[in-house]
Amino acid sequence: MNLSGKRVLVTGATSGIGQATALKLVEMGAEVWALGRNGEKLAELEQRGLGGGKALAFDMLEFDAYREFVGGLPKMDAILHSAGVVENSPLKYFSMEKYNRIVATNQSAPLLLTAELVRAAKINQGGSVVFLASITGTSIGMKGIAAYAASKAALLGIAKVLALELAPKLIRVNCVSPGMVNTELVANATYISEEAKKADMMKYPLGGRYAEPHEVAGVVAFLISDYSSFMTGQNLTVDGGYCIQ
Repeated sequence: MNLSGKRVLVTGATSGIGQATALKLVEMGAEVWALGRNGEKLAELEQRGLGGGKALAFDMLEFDAYREFVGGLPKMDAILHSAGVVENSPLKYFSMEKYNRIVATNQSAPLLLTAELVRAAKINQGGSVVFLASITGTSIGMKGIAAYAASKAALLGIAKVLALELAPKLIRVNCVSPGMVNTELVANATYISEEAKKADMMKYPLGGRYAEPHEVAGVVAFLISDYSSFMTGQNLTVDGGYCIQ
């Protein structure tokens, strides 16, 4: 796949799947505009090269700043909504503060950013919007992360609605739902012990391991490319066969 000539906005670009995808897209010829909060990591991304794009510091929870921020962006050919958080929160420790923070980051932020980009006519005709969802909430459950599961499951519903709304503009909207991926988010997860993590890996038929970030990045690249030009409102699962058991 050659993505030359495509300008892509990537949120959550300073780590994990977002970073891997940003680098993969540049490798394939795209111009990437990378968003994140870690200034040091953003600087590193720019040093590695973004195909003529830029690394921009932006807090996805600053909702009042979205319109002005979007107004300063060039037109995009694609958007990957990768920014996300997960926290352990069993029912007996449930708090609205934690719930609202997770939903705001994982669900509200990508919806609002897409809305502002559309309102400002910042997505080119034939563009592609990709939401990073998860098999958790959409296909499976996991104890202690109800807010995360709800926020990720919501993205599938959002994508189906936006796919219909944006079809007249020939803008496609799809989701990628990974299983567990070897990212910092998983490495630092407090909701699963190392022993439980090793046991969980063995449940993945394709190699008894978690996915690597670049393996998810390749699927995102496909949805951004013209090879998926007649796909919209869909969800691609990347889980090494976990959910078919």
